[in-house]
Amino acid sequence: MSLHSIAPLPPTSSLLLQTTRDDGRAVLAVLQSDLHVVRMFRLVTEVLGFDPSLPGLYQTVGSQSIANLGIAIDLWISGSRVKSEVVTASRMSLGALVIGCLAPMALETNLSETEAKLQFDTASFALFAALSYSLVARQHPDDFNQAAKVAELRQVPIRNAYLHAVGRSLEHDAGKLAADWELTRHLRIALGGKEGFELSRDERLSFNATQIAVQAAMAAGVGAESWPYTTKSESWEQIALIQAMSSRAKRVAAKLTDALEAQNAA
Repeated sequence: MSLHSIAPLPPTSSLLLQTTRDDGRAVLAVLQSDLHVVRMFRLVTEVLGFDPSLPGLYQTVGSQSIANLGIAIDLWISGSRVKSEVVTASRMSLGALVIGCLAPMALETNLSETEAKLQFDTASFALFAALSYSLVARQHPDDFNQAAKVAELRQVPIRNAYLHAVGRSLEHDAGKLAADWELTRHLRIALGGKEGFELSRDERLSFNATQIAVQAAMAAGVGAESWPYTTKSESWEQIALIQAMSSRAKRVAAKLTDALEAQNAA
């Protein structure tokens, strides 16, 4: 696919972007019009420990937060099962969901932040960040597969190999998608990284919680990457923290797998 031919946003995501500045009834109506998105939305909110009732959720977190998670879930449905020669579609799919559901847990237990809206926003932030793999793989399949093969051969993260093999960063290509789709600031930072943005306190917390969730999912073997990839900057304390979080990642993965199988059987 050409660098200038951007895969369009799915219809539900496009409508949610257009309605996020309107009253909450418009956002809820768009979600409820898409059976696949609303079913996954309710599943994720239940795993997160929120009441899946959309009107009640609106009172708790507001329409913008609901729309952001709806867009992330719509893109997960449309893009997370993209085929790759190296990284299995099921790994990308489940890995992104696990990271999205794990980040609020990291926010609460590791960063001592329990505010409901921040936790909800962190879930959409983390899910969107994890989707960068599959969305870039869909947009640039040849480049992604080349980088994934290099990563497998050299036992380095795909993000590192992508820059070496392609000459662009994964964040650059994901950020290009976010800009062309005219996503909200929250989702643009999540997908393309923090470069060029002055992060607020809440954005920093979401970003840090996402990093913990990504590495915990890797450690549990349920992320898009393999574990372990350690760098010289990582302390033994950080590694111990990630390993401890990995057991939570396994529990989240098992819960999501059971719920997805039940949904598919229904």
